[in-house]
Amino acid sequence: MPTYIKTGIYQPPFTSEEDSEQAVVYIDDKVIQMLNDKDELVVQFTYEELRGIMAIMAAEQEKSHLWIQATARNN
Repeated sequence: MPTYIKTGIYQPPFTSEEDSEQAVVYIDDKVIQMLNDKDELVVQFTYEELRGIMAIMAAEQEKSHLWIQATARNN
């Protein structure tokens, strides 16, 4: 059964709050989609694509964490 989630307010061109929209996230057993307030598709990910993105994010976070830890030891 698909799930719809209303996200926080985001600003596509990052201007003023009057121009901001509220995204809707659609989740089912095959894909995750983000729709704008007019129900137009903004982005769609399969679970394989999302796992790849999350792995890259985790690796980047680990690099930052190790760099901060190394800097702290030198001081």
